[in-house]
Amino acid sequence: MDMLAAILIGAVCGLIGAFAMNLFMRLVSRKFDRRADMVRALGSFFTKKLDNALGVGTAIHGAAGVIFGMIYLAIIQAIGALDFPHAFFLALGFGFFHGLITSYGLMYYASARHPLEEYRKATMQEGVLHLLGHMIFGGVTGLLGGLIAMGL
Repeated sequence: MDMLAAILIGAVCGLIGAFAMNLFMRLVSRKFDRRADMVRALGSFFTKKLDNALGVGTAIHGAAGVIFGMIYLAIIQAIGALDFPHAFFLALGFGFFHGLITSYGLMYYASARHPLEEYRKATMQEGVLHLLGHMIFGGVTGLLGGLIAMGL
């Protein structure tokens, strides 16, 4: 498989991975803590209100999923590991690393500057949820990318 194909597959797999991550975060949000709905929190960071935050957050998160899916699979293709199970485990590791950075940014930067009071206090629990969410993103992206690259 060439690099362009890996990048295109990464875009599709990244969008699906972002959807899976979003689903996980929304389920957790509904069951435990409303602040865990990171798409709504992301959207309201830019809109400064909850009214249309879901649409804006979904668009931003979907675009980020496409971009990071392309990056993940481009790196995996560059090292010659775009097959199953290698792509799955590498992308899961990328998701862990990505989640660490994002959780740190959430807990120490974004929460302090969020325009809505309800999102200004990020806890360790929310940081761990974001870490797990990014691992789900990486796992789904790598699983699908590896299987598609193998022709399954």
